[in-house]
Amino acid sequence: MKIIDLDLFVNEPITFKIGNDTYEVPSSPTTQLVLQMVAIENKAKKAKNAEEQIQLLAEMVATLLSQDERNVTKDEVMKKFSPAQMTKVVEVYQKTMMEINSNPNS
Repeated sequence: MKIIDLDLFVNEPITFKIGNDTYEVPSSPTTQLVLQMVAIENKAKKAKNAEEQIQLLAEMVATLLSQDERNVTKDEVMKKFSPAQMTKVVEVYQKTMMEINSNPNS
């Protein structure tokens, strides 16, 4: 019998640092996370103003950072992160996922 070890598809986590806080998130998202992120992205595309877009960006970052057993809130993200930092978290996470998914060795 051939066994396919799906754990091999799980890569190293990504660690984000801001101030004295670090957030470690898995680089292989669950299906639930992907669905949540797509829903937030769709809301952001329909956002009517910059404030609403920033609120949705903070929600997206809170969702990403809450993967490591922490419950990171949108308010916490709004207090600790600038919009540029929030954008960078999302960009780095998406880029890492794309690199993993396109890696022929995985």
